[in-house]
Amino acid sequence: MPTAGRLAGAIAYAIYGWYVGIILIPFFPEGVAPAFLIPLCIAIGVLCGWKIVGARANRGYYAAIGHGLTGAFALSFWVIFLVSFHRMIRNALRRFYDGTMEAVVDVFSQMLEFGQGLLDVNFIASVAIGGIIGAWVAEYFAKRYP
Repeated sequence: MPTAGRLAGAIAYAIYGWYVGIILIPFFPEGVAPAFLIPLCIAIGVLCGWKIVGARANRGYYAAIGHGLTGAFALSFWVIFLVSFHRMIRNALRRFYDGTMEAVVDVFSQMLEFGQGLLDVNFIASVAIGGIIGAWVAEYFAKRYP
C-alpha cells in the first residue's frame, strides 16, 4: 500500500544509493567500476527505501535509526552481491570455472574479497549516517502525512 513514508523512503534512498555508488568507485581495482554501478545502487536504494525503511516508518525517530541501519546494510549487501554475481557471470562466459558449484562458490568468495576492501572507517560511517538520515526523512513524512 503506497504511503507518504514509503514514497519518501524510496526517494531518500534513491539519492542515498546514488551517493553510495559515487563513493564505491575508488574501491574497485584501478578505479574502474562497472558501468551499471550507479544505476544499480539507485535501483536497490529505491527498493530498500520502499520495502524496508518506508514500510517501517511512523514508529518514532529512535526506531528510525535502526530501520536506517537495516536499510543501509541491505543496500550494501545487495550491491556487493550483484556486482560479485556479475563478475561470476563474466568469468563463467570466459570458461574460467570447471563446474557450476565452483562458480557459485566464487560469488561468495568475491563478495568476501570485495567486502574486505570496503572495511574503511570513512566508508562505513558514510553508509551508516546516510542510512539514518534517509530513515529520518521517511519518518518525518510518515508522521506529517499519514
